[in-house]
Amino acid sequence: MFNPPTLEDLQETRRANEKLVLAALESKPEWVETELAKTTGLALSHLRAALASLLDQGRVRRLPGTGTRAVYGLADPGLADVPATPLTENAKKVRDYLEGRADSALYMSDQLRLTREEVMAALSLLNAHGMITCTFVGSLVIFRLKEAPGATPEPEVPAKGGRSSAKKQTTA
Repeated sequence: MFNPPTLEDLQETRRANEKLVLAALESKPEWVETELAKTTGLALSHLRAALASLLDQGRVRRLPGTGTRAVYGLADPGLADVPATPLTENAKKVRDYLEGRADSALYMSDQLRLTREEVMAALSLLNAHGMITCTFVGSLVIFRLKEAPGATPEPEVPAKGGRSSAKKQTTA
């Protein structure tokens, strides 16, 4: 009897595929997507799923390619590989600061009155918990909170008269 894979099985497979991709990317600075698929032995769909996850984690960058050829390389957002221990006060400050915005570590350090090293340690811890993602704008790394799975915007509160309104109703 066929047992479909569990979510845990799928996540384990994705992590294994990510390790294959990272190992290949460490061997040379730039890889065309099709060459990467051949080298890792992954089907293109599995490779793309692993690359999407690694891009989201900020561990891989999509580089400018020629024509329609997707080119990838390792990215280094400067985060340390730390265990997912309980959040520190600084990590909570950074998490709260990133709520609804994206920013660089340097600007966060200025706004939160923390050293850049303290911000990077906090970001590393948040990353260990899978709470942040980063993107590159040139050489600048921009961090943001990941959206919680299944997160939906707050429902609109009906205004008087039964019509919905984006504003919340207040009572005096």
